[in-house]
Amino acid sequence: MHGMKTIYAIPGLGTTKELFSKLQLNNCRLEVLNWPAPKEKMSLKEYAKEFIGQIKTDGEIYLMGVSLGGMLCSELSHLTNSKKTILISSCKTKKELPFLIRLLKIIPLHKVFSEKLLRKIATHSNWFLGFEKDYEDEFVAMLNSMPENYVKRTIEMVVDWKNELAPKNAIHIHGTADRLLTYKNVQADYPIKNGSHAMIIYQADEISKIVNEIVRD
Repeated sequence: MHGMKTIYAIPGLGTTKELFSKLQLNNCRLEVLNWPAPKEKMSLKEYAKEFIGQIKTDGEIYLMGVSLGGMLCSELSHLTNSKKTILISSCKTKKELPFLIRLLKIIPLHKVFSEKLLRKIATHSNWFLGFEKDYEDEFVAMLNSMPENYVKRTIEMVVDWKNELAPKNAIHIHGTADRLLTYKNVQADYPIKNGSHAMIIYQADEISKIVNEIVRD
């Protein structure tokens, strides 16, 4: 179909394309990117470069990312000259990271924990992230499908994130009840009332409407 736009999407930490399954998008195709295996001591910017091979860079590029995926899209926007960069439950720059994540730079507790323990903590943090009990099995299955050392290395990337430059075409959608990346820390273009960090699952209709408007313009 002529004029069909492609949105290249990156899900959140430990999640796969299933995270986007409730979105209803018109006149655009969602191409969910796969997670490359993160290398040791890799920066978020270096990791973002690993995704470029999955993007056709010769046409108009629309990027969309949730949480960690949004941070990667922020970096990718500088590398690919994207037309629009849609961030959902995410941060555009390191300045938008909440205090607790920035504190890990000073007291790096995450470095003490093993990959196994970090995955265990993640599987038990569904309430904090906003995933209801009925989504627990899907969340655990997605997390278990991640490459080796994925959780530990990606957490380190976020804690050590250097980017201070917001994408020039960024559109930020954020839930007012996000417990992980707190609403007060970010500059959101579209606040989602009572939206949790997992609002892409539970407020998909509202988010779909916004994304359809953004891509139509």
